[in-house]
Amino acid sequence: MERRTFLRTTGLALSGAAATGTAAGDGETNPTPVDGSEPYQPKIRTLRAPLAGVPAIEEAGDALRVELDAEAGVDPATVTARLVPSFGAVTTPTELDRETATEGATSEVWNATEGEADAVTAVEFRIPGLRPHEGFTPGLYDLEVSWDGGGDRQPRAVSVRERIPDEPEVAVVADPQLGDPRAGRSGFQEAQREQSPEPFVTRTSRMAGTPTERWGATRRAIAEVNALDPDLVLVAGDLTLGQDAPGKYYLEYEDAWSILNELRVPSFCTLGNHDGIVQGGVDGKRLYRETFGPPSYSVDVGDLHLVVADTFDWTYLDRLGGSAAVSTYGGQVRDAQLEWLRRDLAAYRERNPDGTVLAMGHHNPSWIPDPENRVREETDGRPVLEQVGRGSRYAESGQLWTGENQFALRETLDAFDVAAYVCGHSHRDRLARTVGDGVADVIETPGPRSGGDRYNRVRYERTGPSESDPDGEYSEYDWTVEDAPAEAALSTLSDTGAGTLYVNCTTTQSSTGQYWGFRPLTVDTESEGIDPTDFGYPWTEAELDERAVSPGAWSADLAASGLYSHPSYRLAVQQREVDARETVVEVTNDLATPVAGATLVTLPNYPGVRVENGEAVWRRRGDGRQTVKVAFEAAAEATTRIVVEGRPRR
Repeated sequence: MERRTFLRTTGLALSGAAATGTAAGDGETNPTPVDGSEPYQPKIRTLRAPLAGVPAIEEAGDALRVELDAEAGVDPATVTARLVPSFGAVTTPTELDRETATEGATSEVWNATEGEADAVTAVEFRIPGLRPHEGFTPGLYDLEVSWDGGGDRQPRAVSVRERIPDEPEVAVVADPQLGDPRAGRSGFQEAQREQSPEPFVTRTSRMAGTPTERWGATRRAIAEVNALDPDLVLVAGDLTLGQDAPGKYYLEYEDAWSILNELRVPSFCTLGNHDGIVQGGVDGKRLYRETFGPPSYSVDVGDLHLVVADTFDWTYLDRLGGSAAVSTYGGQVRDAQLEWLRRDLAAYRERNPDGTVLAMGHHNPSWIPDPENRVREETDGRPVLEQVGRGSRYAESGQLWTGENQFALRETLDAFDVAAYVCGHSHRDRLARTVGDGVADVIETPGPRSGGDRYNRVRYERTGPSESDPDGEYSEYDWTVEDAPAEAALSTLSDTGAGTLYVNCTTTQSSTGQYWGFRPLTVDTESEGIDPTDFGYPWTEAELDERAVSPGAWSADLAASGLYSHPSYRLAVQQREVDARETVVEVTNDLATPVAGATLVTLPNYPGVRVENGEAVWRRRGDGRQTVKVAFEAAAEATTRIVVEGRPRR
């Protein structure tokens, strides 16, 4: 069997490395594979913004800024744009009116921090008012752009709203790690415990299969996010595995692109360590830029400012690796990016002093530092030795944050009153909040290694650089770790008047020995902060034991604090077409709490629609078909039946 066919069939990791040509340096294109597979086709070409990984969320009637590659030679006077529904019935595309065009503009999405090409041709269009009778409704749209001699498109790039809410609902998805074969291993462990082959068979089937079947754990989590219908989704990195075989990177990025485009709400992505490894000459960071966009950027969503940090901000040499032998999995934000972040936040605060800022990265700067990991400088004069020294700390530290500016990033987030910072990487739920100068209370999901709830108070203070090591961050800060009383820790986390809230989310891949899921949270842009108790899920001890490979290592005592992620495989939406006029939607909710959500139902283009046990939010009518967005409320631990019926003209 040809190797690419094998990969597409199984999705399993190869144990050996594959030769893929000469190494690509920072800023260069990836080599063409020489194993018989096709070159990876970039998803980002002339159209540079908005993107599927960095979409635009706009109200009807607003201006839409479209950015094109400045080097593409596009005549801006010939550029046209239109919106095509990403999901549901096909309708006539909505043409946008061009208002202004600027050659040689600076991108508002791509920045030069990591050598990004930020020169663009910017064309501004006007989104029309909503016209449901003509097929233009609120929803998610593909953006198609044309000009004399060419064109380009991005799926799911523009979300049109009647009004951007003051309390946007947000879902956080972290660490899908598509391509990770460990699901079979954890399934085998669970099968041994239960004396049943079912867990192994189920998890393996969700990992392998055809392109439309692979990585079912993440697909199921995405289906549940779609059912809850949040306003936006944050994807906090590690979309791929990226380290066991270089040729497999291409397949993993194709899978990540395909699966994340199943999200029916706008999604903002960032890069994780697994996405940015240099494996056999294939630069994962280059693939990420070609697929999802810049690793660091900022956007405005109504009164919410979203700023995204690239916490795998390492040089090409530092990112070299293969299989488990990787220099670092850990976090780093170098000085150039930190300065960009400070400028961005300062500019936002100047124009909107009372606005709400939400930040995202893959690694968490509130993690407890590793006191023996003293290799925090860039690779200036000590190549190889420094990488080996850093990698040797993996077993002890887990390589959470192994680079520069951990404390400086925390200080920056607090200084500009960032409401919350969401992240992944550790595959563990964890909450922390800054209290005063350099103090954070921490609670963390207990796992098989910890054996109980953990409350820590981390205190740090800036001491200034030492004469012997002026550039080392360890010489600029001192810190201590103390036990924190449970009552004080829980009180700190719910204190919205305190500093930045740090929200760690577990994985959506079933390769973990813990439960997995996504995290929903509400961001109230009119309040002073985010209260994690608003997005907690009330687990019971029995539910935790049922879903954990290591029973007894969990606790439900902290459920009220918002510690736990929303568990996947507990909410399902199924549609059944009774006849041409009637569709039945069944929402099965195994959660212990009721949930509100929405789904899309496509019917023939009848002039009337009746919805039983739900509400028609909008209708998009096209040629012979129409799509109805139906909102529902699903009772706890029950199946809710919704009937959607098309009615002919009387």
